[in-house]
Amino acid sequence: MATPTYTLLDSTVLSSSAASVTFSSISQDFRDLVLVREFTSTSNHYAYAQFNGDTGSNYSWVTVQAQASLASGAGTSTAIFGALGFTTVAGLDITQIMDYSATDKHKTVLQRSNNLSYVGAAAYRWANTAAITSIASISSSSNQFAAGSTFKLFGIHGEA
Repeated sequence: MATPTYTLLDSTVLSSSAASVTFSSISQDFRDLVLVREFTSTSNHYAYAQFNGDTGSNYSWVTVQAQASLASGAGTSTAIFGALGFTTVAGLDITQIMDYSATDKHKTVLQRSNNLSYVGAAAYRWANTAAITSIASISSSSNQFAAGSTFKLFGIHGEA
């Protein structure tokens, strides 16, 4: 089995707050993508994803999350976004998008988030066979992504 190789495709560090960050013109030369986001925010809000600007009800997802005194879960079968992380305080969010360049299957995503008081995970499906060429990370509320937040997109070569 080949060892996966991560190649940095693009990165952004916010110099001011922003409601969204988009990676576009994504190379189709890799098997999977990994999006790593490090938030500096202290505001409560969720972050979502949209692929290729798709705002249709083509995403289904399930989430689990836990804090010291609370555990919860949620899910949907017809959302206009994918659940892509939770920014309750400064923390790290890692999202893997499998077979993003394949044109014969729906796309699947695994995501995990954590900080000092919280851990969460999500799995979702984008019901579209198009290759992913852009990914938008979108803040779900008026609490925008804070200045200093970092967004990095990696391509992964691995065994086919």
